[in-house]
Amino acid sequence: MKKIILSFLAFGSVASLAACNSSEDKTDISSSTNETAITSTIESTEDSSSIEDKKMEDMMADLEEKGVKVARFSDFLKLNREKGIDYDYFDMTIIIDSKNKEILEITLTLKGNIDGKEKDSLYYRISQNRIVEAPYSNTDITAMAEVLESLGYSDQEFVEFALWYYENNK
Repeated sequence: MKKIILSFLAFGSVASLAACNSSEDKTDISSSTNETAITSTIESTEDSSSIEDKKMEDMMADLEEKGVKVARFSDFLKLNREKGIDYDYFDMTIIIDSKNKEILEITLTLKGNIDGKEKDSLYYRISQNRIVEAPYSNTDITAMAEVLESLGYSDQEFVEFALWYYENNK
């Protein structure tokens, strides 16, 4: 009986030592896995940032190709397109809150294709990253949609571009 009890104790001791040893290996493995995951996350963030910058730079080049001039001032962007056979002429002012880095208002002034005279200004706001009509102001969402369509971008892409341009062109 003593031999059986000693055998169980010896077996239990060996098993517990083996378990301790394997948990140390797991700790080393999990710690190296965590370091790899952190490094991978940092690289992924850098990659997505450079991809985003490349996308916005391509959009800027495309807008220039379509005759749109973009200028940054202290708290607003000015976009202007003149003299295009296939395009609507417009002036657009995007007012940006520099503290919160958000768009407060967009003013769109269309110009006649024949006479070049300015029409009444139209006002827009941003809601959930979308361009919407401004309450209590002269506004026409169809006019904005036509301008964005002529540029070939959605309102969300345009809002994203405006904020990117404001941040990266100081």
